[in-house]
Amino acid sequence: MFLIRYLAFQRLGAVVLEHFLLVTCVLTLRFQTGGPGSYATWLGHAFVVAITFQIFLHLKDLYEFGTKPWALKFVVRFGQAMFLACTLLVIFQQILPGSIAAPDDFLLILLLSSAVLALWHFLVRIYFRVSNRRSKLLIVGTGTLARSLATEIIRHRELGLSVCGFVDDDPALVGLSIVNPKVLGLYKELRQIVSDNGVDRVVVELGDRRGRLPIDELLNLKMRGVRIEEATSLYEYVTGKIAVQNLKPSWMVFGEGFEVSRRVLFLKELVSFSTSFLLFVFFLPLFPLIALLIKLDSPGPVFYRQERLGQRGKTFCLWKFRSMRRDAEQGTGPVWASSQDARVTRVGKFLRRTRLDELPQLINILKSDMTLVGPRPERPKFVEELSAVVPFYNLRHSVKPGVTGWAQINYRYGNTIEDSIEKLQYDLFYIKNISCALDLLVIFNTIKTVLVRRGS
Repeated sequence: MFLIRYLAFQRLGAVVLEHFLLVTCVLTLRFQTGGPGSYATWLGHAFVVAITFQIFLHLKDLYEFGTKPWALKFVVRFGQAMFLACTLLVIFQQILPGSIAAPDDFLLILLLSSAVLALWHFLVRIYFRVSNRRSKLLIVGTGTLARSLATEIIRHRELGLSVCGFVDDDPALVGLSIVNPKVLGLYKELRQIVSDNGVDRVVVELGDRRGRLPIDELLNLKMRGVRIEEATSLYEYVTGKIAVQNLKPSWMVFGEGFEVSRRVLFLKELVSFSTSFLLFVFFLPLFPLIALLIKLDSPGPVFYRQERLGQRGKTFCLWKFRSMRRDAEQGTGPVWASSQDARVTRVGKFLRRTRLDELPQLINILKSDMTLVGPRPERPKFVEELSAVVPFYNLRHSVKPGVTGWAQINYRYGNTIEDSIEKLQYDLFYIKNISCALDLLVIFNTIKTVLVRRGS
């Protein structure tokens, strides 16, 4: 399901078409101007240009096609992506003169590529906003999950979904706007509302369905070809996380997912260990330099060791480069770290921004306490507090914790109960859909997160 969500056909198609469009533009210009080199050489140069532009578009989140093309946020990010891509290509061209194109053609290639991309992204966003080929949804219920689901569907127009309205059993709500769509009627009018509005999917969200679920109406609609879905499942598809509001254990027990084959676990462990070993060998020369900087910046040990909770509640010692003062928790005990924590040293700020402080965790992976990808391990004190107030929190410990994870790449750094609930929803999604493909997607996006210094 996560591949359908993150590689949705329309979005994937737009990215592929964009690539061929860029390659075609560069090749066309080279054919018109001539110049040395074979067709294969020109094709290689066109590929380098296209990939360079697309890498920076990805780093700036410009493949989220739901944004308005005239929004300031989009315009600024697009301009930044074009500037960075052109700068890198210019540097490459200066280091290896003529490696991309002849000097007279090079500037034209950059200008043409930027102009084509600007027009392409404007048209694609307009298409996603005005396209009529959308699956029309009617949401049964007006609770928190129903409102959140409607909001997310409106944000992700590229998924080809639209909410035409809600139905409820409270006559006082009929006609009121919920998020943006209105409450169109009552449960007893469900069939008529579906018929009048051309609805092809009905999404059910009810906190307590006993005695309230219009089962006869829903069964009749299903027999007529209307798709009936649970809001929890659709919310997972749209957002990449599992809503814990009104989440029923039966949904997890009898639904798909939340099961891992031994083959997947073996491959995951093998890839994690092998990759971590190679990374450890590669970054090992940096360890003495980082240690020296830490020692020169503030007194205290180089490494910071902290007890964390791992798989099945087993405690282990987490290794990190020290980024805080030695007396950071003296007199306070374990407390949440904040994004602008005064306890962080000058070198520590740099280490956190670049994620270099987490390099010693490769030792934890080699010791089999952790894997590369998984839920972030928490301290026992915080786990005890969160388990008492956050439903299903202990499910995070059903798999090994990871250095990076689905929650880390999709949500900012958090230090509150609300943040923990939000991150748990992403962790539950990962546990439900755990696979080697999902791990690769997490690693790919982790590289992007580190490069743009997000969430440090």
